[in-house]
Amino acid sequence: MKLETLDDIKDLIASDTETDKIEFKESTGQLERGMETLCAFLNKEGGTVLFGINDRKKIIGQEVADTTKRNIADAISRLEPAAAVQIFYVPLPDSDRKVIALHVEDTRLNRPFSYKGRPYMRVESVTTTMPQATCHLR
Repeated sequence: MKLETLDDIKDLIASDTETDKIEFKESTGQLERGMETLCAFLNKEGGTVLFGINDRKKIIGQEVADTTKRNIADAISRLEPAAAVQIFYVPLPDSDRKVIALHVEDTRLNRPFSYKGRPYMRVESVTTTMPQATCHLR
């Protein structure tokens, strides 16, 4: 998946509300919850977490400093097993702000995935800890 322009982001959020494949976060201040959801996407059929979009699908963006990029890289390194996460920084016109998109594809051969030692799953638009019995079925 390529998310390189604001139109790409608009197309993605226009077709969907939060579902089992897409999650909106206002900023990376919610990075932990976003990573739990990304882990859940890895345990299902893939999906995208968008930072800089509120729950009403309003594109607000956020400033992206070097610290932001380091925090994202550190969080991704806490996924086990290691996962291929596509990271996109989509600039907003006439602004220093960007939408950050973290996208993962379906990787069912490596399941279950965990974040910080805990597996997560997605049911509709809700991310929850995966029950142990479910882990063994994947």
